[in-house]
Amino acid sequence: MAGEIFFEFALPDDPFLDQFSCGYETADNYFRSRKWFKADKGRSSPPTYVFRVGEDCPVVGYCAFDFGKQPHPDDASEAKARYLVIYMIGVDQAFRGTQNPLAPGETYAASIMAVLEDIARAKQSCVGLSLWVRSTNEVAMAFYRKVGFAEDPGGPSQRDEGDPILTMRKILT
Repeated sequence: MAGEIFFEFALPDDPFLDQFSCGYETADNYFRSRKWFKADKGRSSPPTYVFRVGEDCPVVGYCAFDFGKQPHPDDASEAKARYLVIYMIGVDQAFRGTQNPLAPGETYAASIMAVLEDIARAKQSCVGLSLWVRSTNEVAMAFYRKVGFAEDPGGPSQRDEGDPILTMRKILT
């Protein structure tokens, strides 16, 4: 298994959700609020996963992702291609920067990203991974660069009342 980390669908009755803290208020609130779980449909939307050290082990983090058509190869393009789109991701503070002993030289955060990349590679016609990050979140941007993501050449854009958002992509080769 890539990144040597266990993952499964997140469920709204997961007791750890109430104490989850990645240190980024927007992500913490997103996962804790369980907005991602559509009770009327009995499933999460977008699909949301919990990542653990192992089956029935401590929670490392959560990630909401799905496949979707995105401008390709950059935001200015009219052409679109299938990407694994990361809508929200968070690694619990207890595991941030912590090396994953089952994947030497790799942090738990990098292990989660390796799993996401494997999922993207397994999806027919998927060309890469895509996410948005606040242009002021230098720590996150540095991490995404380290695991192979690049900033959209168009730079950040104002998409809401918060700090400008930057699209970052990792093109699969």
